[in-house]
Amino acid sequence: MHFHPIVFMLLILSFFLQEFIPGLEIAQFATLFLPTVFFFAASVAVPFPMMLLLAFSAGLLWDGRYLPSVSEAMVEGLDLFGEDSGAEFSASMSLPFGFSIVIFGILGTLMQGIRPLFKRGRMELPVLMVGAATFSWLLLQYVAITFLRGSVDFQPMVWVKMGTDTLLAMLAAPLIFLLLYTLASLMSYEIKYEGLRFRFDGR
Repeated sequence: MHFHPIVFMLLILSFFLQEFIPGLEIAQFATLFLPTVFFFAASVAVPFPMMLLLAFSAGLLWDGRYLPSVSEAMVEGLDLFGEDSGAEFSASMSLPFGFSIVIFGILGTLMQGIRPLFKRGRMELPVLMVGAATFSWLLLQYVAITFLRGSVDFQPMVWVKMGTDTLLAMLAAPLIFLLLYTLASLMSYEIKYEGLRFRFDGR
């Protein structure tokens, strides 16, 4: 089946494209985290084992590329990547390597619950779920970083930044769902979720 390898390659491509996505100055430097949004959308289209593989790959690449700079910048509510804020990096405030793998795995598992909607071409709830998952991902990172600092302080700017990032994710989600749905149709890929059904006859 070619659908799964193509989804995996698109995930890798999203990391390359992320390097060219700037923050929107007019929206508190809101950033579209394309690899994250693509992963959450793809989690609805692939079976559980494939979702775990995507979660591991996305988390590994994300931590390998961005973890060293996800520190003071996010705490200050600025650019998550920390490249434009000028904040000094402190190793003691850094998230542990592999943190993103765990978070992607948990949130991807939640996204698996709406796979039947993707099969029917319904995008309303999946788009909202992508927004909720993106917000949860940002919030968990912020809470973990501030906890490592020794104090959890929710500044208003942080909520604004997470809110605008979430809105951008929800705007991009329908396009990614449409891409995945089109690929699935072209390749005659069918979502199977018989494992979610309870058989009363014991089989």
